[in-house]
Amino acid sequence: MNRDEMLKRESESWDAFREVLEAVPAAARTEEGVVPGWSTQDLVWHCAYWTDYTGSVLERIAGGEADPADTSAEEAEILAQGRTLEWDDMLARAEQARERMRAAALGLEELTPLAVEWIEGDTFEHYEDHAAQIQAFIAARG
Repeated sequence: MNRDEMLKRESESWDAFREVLEAVPAAARTEEGVVPGWSTQDLVWHCAYWTDYTGSVLERIAGGEADPADTSAEEAEILAQGRTLEWDDMLARAEQARERMRAAALGLEELTPLAVEWIEGDTFEHYEDHAAQIQAFIAARG
């Protein structure tokens, strides 16, 4: 998959993820159980965090680091941060994370295997996996 195809898939997957989010009643956004101990809001913030982190990895690759060291936060810390945000602010930050990742991907001279791995695993595959979990949660709620 080339860069344009990857970015197209990221965009389409994000749009599909947003459609799923629109189906979540406001009162259910922070209800745990989408996955054990996690709410819809937790999963959205989780995706936003990792998309932003992917942007930072791609920026470091563009800066000459062949294999940037992992400096990500612990998952509990990520979730705690997301739980302090209002829904609309969290979605705005998710959009900013996407913009950062997309700009960083476009700024790469070439898509290295590591860059491809990060983009695939922490953007569109991530959105698709969590969208399915959220859909199942909504269906189970009736």
